[in-house]
Amino acid sequence: MARGYKTGGRQKGTPNKNNPTKGALLNHSTQYLTPRPQVDEEGKPKIIQRIKWENSEAGPVRTVVEIPAVDADGNPLIMSDFEFDMKFLSPADRVSAELKIMEFHTPRMKSQDINMEINMGPRTIEDTLKTLCGDESEGEDGSEEEDKDEEDEEE
Repeated sequence: MARGYKTGGRQKGTPNKNNPTKGALLNHSTQYLTPRPQVDEEGKPKIIQRIKWENSEAGPVRTVVEIPAVDADGNPLIMSDFEFDMKFLSPADRVSAELKIMEFHTPRMKSQDINMEINMGPRTIEDTLKTLCGDESEGEDGSEEEDKDEEDEEE
């Protein structure tokens, strides 16, 4: 058992071991979440593909709609790869993904059960005031206090 000083383990100030896997994951995440122009290898704006369902006489028909990732001036959008990938998801899948990500940043609430019972029994206001003042020497008939007054006179 420690008695106010370190008795074992690492010395104070010793850095953590270098972990190449952790460094690679951190680097990848940083690049994935950093905003940059969304262009392909040829320098053209990337394309967002959306699936659209249309009803026809033969039944539902699936079509793919291609939307270029450009702003109003025709320049490539500047956003992170994460944001770009989120654009491919349907609104329901996007909300589901956001909720799963929020679990890592928001603490879970625990339910608390509090018992607030007060067992004081029947008491009068005078009894409560005496308890609060710390004066519990007086009995119901006042005899104890009279005895103390007589002792004080004798001294």
